[in-house]
Order: sequence, then structure tokens, then C-alpha cells
Amino acid sequence: MSGLNEEDLKRHVKDKDTWLRFIYLVLFGIIYYLSILLTFATAIFQFLAKLFGGSSFDGLAQFGANLASYQAEMTRYLTFASDDKPFPFAAFPSQCTKGLSVEPTLHE
Repeated sequence: MSGLNEEDLKRHVKDKDTWLRFIYLVLFGIIYYLSILLTFATAIFQFLAKLFGGSSFDGLAQFGANLASYQAEMTRYLTFASDDKPFPFAAFPSQCTKGLSVEPTLHE
């Protein structure tokens, strides 16, 4: 940022794309926070299923993997590592993790 003069500063401050990005940052920051709560709730539910049923749910494990990918996409956007806006501006990430299905069955 060397050589920044007053005119450049005024132009940067008035840039609508920068302010729009700020709005997205706040929005995705809130969504990210909520996704952490959802991750924790999923983990507790999986623990209880394992504790009382002897096994966890494949569908929730797959959901957890997809949620982790979504959180990674949001992190890249929030830290300016990517200009690609995550879901709902793009498809929700879907990973096919080996050994996991999306059916709500139990596995040991």
C-alpha cells in the first residue's frame, strides 16, 4: 500500500464493491458462527447415538463432512483468500466420503 495518496484513498473508500463485500463479510460471519453451533449440536447428537445406540449415524457424519467443507469455503471468503461467495450464492458443498452414505442408517 505504498504511495497511497488522498485521491486513491477517497476512491477506495467510495468503492461500492468494497462496501458490498463488507456486508457479505458480516453476513457470512454470522452464518459461520451459527454453523459452529450446528457442528457442536451434530457432534453431541452423534455422541448420544453412539452412547445409547452403540453406533453413530452415517447421514449425520456425511452432513458433518459437508458442513466442514462449507465452513472452509466461508473461511476462504472471509479472509479474502477467495472471491467466490459460498452457499447460497454457490451450491452447498457435497463430499462423497469413502464408507459414508447419506442414508440415515446406523453404523458401528
